[in-house]
Amino acid sequence: MYSLINWVIETLNATALSGFIMGSAWVFPMLEMLHFFGLCLLFGSLLIVDLRVIGLAPRVPVSQVEVFVRITLVGFAINLITGTLFLIGDSDRYLVNIAFWLKMGVIALAALNTAWFVRRIRPQIQAGFEGSELSADARFIAGASLVFWTAVIVLGRMIPYVEE
Repeated sequence: MYSLINWVIETLNATALSGFIMGSAWVFPMLEMLHFFGLCLLFGSLLIVDLRVIGLAPRVPVSQVEVFVRITLVGFAINLITGTLFLIGDSDRYLVNIAFWLKMGVIALAALNTAWFVRRIRPQIQAGFEGSELSADARFIAGASLVFWTAVIVLGRMIPYVEE
């Protein structure tokens, strides 16, 4: 496994895109700003959706959270693109970092949780259920979403400080 990771690191480091990202004084900082902006969109809008589904912010109609779901997806797309570019540009930092791999694992759990939301909860919202009419599953999924995405943020912040 170690040799496979080394091969991937060497291959990514040899690309022109990696050279462009790491060889410019402004590209990596710009990616960091965009990643933070995407995170703000993702987590900020997700916070509104999840807190409302949990039952907090009862004055916000559940039917109105659909707009925030779309904003969450835009934020996720920005972070997926910028995160991939981080990985290509600085693969020797990320691919050997336990915090990075834990973050990827939690993102996978968050994706499964999101699939569960889309399959089980979104139809309830689209059918016009409000507040206490939403199932107990809805509150569990929303709570798990907050835990997963908070863990993603914490693990992401740990990446620069964790060595192998």
